[in-house]
Amino acid sequence: MSVLQDDDILFSHVSENRSAAAVKGAFWSAVSTLIPTVLTFAVFVVTSRVLQPRDFGLVALAFSIVSFAASFGPTAFGEAIIQRAEIRRSHLDTIFLLSLVFSFLVYGALCLAASSIAAYVGHQEVTYLIYIMGLKVFFDFTAVVPNAIVNRKMSFHLVAVRTVIATITSACICLVLVLAGFGLWGLAIAQIAATAASCGAAFWGAGWFPGLNIKRASLDDLLHYGFFASGTRFLQTMSLDNLLIGVLLSPSALGIYNFSKRLFDMINNVIAGGLTSVTHVLLSSLRSDPKKVREAFLMATFGCALVSYPVFIGLASVADDAITTIFGAHWIEAVWPVRFYCVIGLMAGIGYVQASLIKSQGEMDWWFYYQLARNLLTLVTIAVLYPYGVTTIVFAIMVEVLLFWPITSWKVSQHIELSIPAYLAQFLRPTVASAAMVAVVLLLHELLRHWSPYPRLAIEVLGGGIAYCSLIFVLCRARLDVLIGSIKQARQRKADRGAVATPV
Repeated sequence: MSVLQDDDILFSHVSENRSAAAVKGAFWSAVSTLIPTVLTFAVFVVTSRVLQPRDFGLVALAFSIVSFAASFGPTAFGEAIIQRAEIRRSHLDTIFLLSLVFSFLVYGALCLAASSIAAYVGHQEVTYLIYIMGLKVFFDFTAVVPNAIVNRKMSFHLVAVRTVIATITSACICLVLVLAGFGLWGLAIAQIAATAASCGAAFWGAGWFPGLNIKRASLDDLLHYGFFASGTRFLQTMSLDNLLIGVLLSPSALGIYNFSKRLFDMINNVIAGGLTSVTHVLLSSLRSDPKKVREAFLMATFGCALVSYPVFIGLASVADDAITTIFGAHWIEAVWPVRFYCVIGLMAGIGYVQASLIKSQGEMDWWFYYQLARNLLTLVTIAVLYPYGVTTIVFAIMVEVLLFWPITSWKVSQHIELSIPAYLAQFLRPTVASAAMVAVVLLLHELLRHWSPYPRLAIEVLGGGIAYCSLIFVLCRARLDVLIGSIKQARQRKADRGAVATPV
């Protein structure tokens, strides 16, 4: 048995049976997003009925302040660990120390500034919310390296276990505290419990413990990719849109905005969140084989569109009944923002896969500048349109997404060496099937307009789902056969390896 030296190469990329690993990873990633999202959605429904938009707005405002401060940390250096061909012990120890130092600096800055921030926004509760929710940075930052190790090894079953543990912990604490009358404080404490549980599970799953093998050269190896990855993560997590709306409008307006965005995020995480981690690792390991990169990317794009289109288009068509029936009449103002976010969702799911391709090909700097332009335009949009309310702001953000999406499509077409029309053809059949689904839903809504909302909503969802699945089966039979065949081949190869390994 060999003994690891202080700076041996660790945790190599998966180099064999990557298709099987990707299929297995997609399954576990779906588990790690579906189960937590179902639990989170259940908690979301309960808390939305108990709490008011103002409560959600205050928690969202404090969370956005913490996220803005945390976005200055090196959390995205984990992506550099995943992307690099060879990783040594010194890489891991150096990034862990860097993350730990930043966690103390960020939390200290938050505590010092909490009172002044609360006075500026005019809500004293924000001070204590920052004290509580600021603890999140310790757990998020220290989990950077173990999370990267788990993903690099494509051990997505461990990711699923970690995520489920964190979600169950958070859900139980949140429900107990909110129903016991702690109000918005229950929401804040539950988020810290979730990140703490997730951090502990990440270390357990990685099977790694930090050491003192720290080298400047190891930081230099990861610095370029990690810098632009951190810049991109900064743009994604800084939550300046929440800050601007919370300050320029009101906590209640922020509550409506955050409600719509959070509902969109939960759905998008189920559809594309798990797939993203799989595609990033898989495409990174396939960089030397352009043909396989194209095949893997197109299959991931097709699978994402197949699911995201009916979900988001379906939600948009039943939003008026769904929002007020499930969450309560006090969320009626969120109906149109939710619909606009559904349109954004059609682009966002595919955008996750596009981002995985672009970043896996080493163009993190291009992706950073693209995200920078997007975020700056969003902030300008909010600053200009805030007098017209949240609905107008979300509508303008939707238009912005539609205008920017062709840019990434052009970039992707270059990487996979496929014309833009041929690439966009991937979405034609799901679009046609979704249009037929909407027609069925609207027809049922008209026929059942005198029914009570609950049974009408159930029949609309069931009828629309049957219409979509039936048409997809007809239109996409060949693509579905290829997808199912890939899964069967992966299982057969695994069975063959088991037969060879087992002596007769």
